[in-house]
Amino acid sequence: MAPPRDDDKRERPSWREIDQRRDGSSHRVKAPPPVPKAQADSMRKQALAQAEALFKGKRSRPEYQTDLKKLEASHGSKKFSALAKKFLEEYGLPEEWGALTRFLDYDDPTAVVAVLQAMAGQVERRTRVEKQGFKGRLQVLTLTSPHPEIRRAAEDILAEFE
Repeated sequence: MAPPRDDDKRERPSWREIDQRRDGSSHRVKAPPPVPKAQADSMRKQALAQAEALFKGKRSRPEYQTDLKKLEASHGSKKFSALAKKFLEEYGLPEEWGALTRFLDYDDPTAVVAVLQAMAGQVERRTRVEKQGFKGRLQVLTLTSPHPEIRRAAEDILAEFE
């Protein structure tokens, strides 16, 4: 009878442990190499921009900006009403404060009332100068607007100011 060997007494690693030590396990998928931080940041920013564009809809397209510039350029001209009508049909009310102020000169009273309400909703985030300009514009509209619904909306918003 042969004496017991020392290597029989010790615990042997399993084949899985041996493979893992070699890092050649066929049961495990190798992790991709880490992405550099700068590249990861740019990928994250790009994904966020795409998500924002998805939620903004038509307003994220370059045509929106060009149509907005055309509208601004035609402000005060005979083309303004037609371009404003087309813009509202295509994109709805803009969110930009400057574009909203231009729509106060549009000849559709229901659109102007909607613009006034949208501007009143944004007034808390505006600077003191913008607030004063809006308040002055409301005062002028209450006195000079030929449409009673515009005058009434302007008066209501002015009452909220005070």
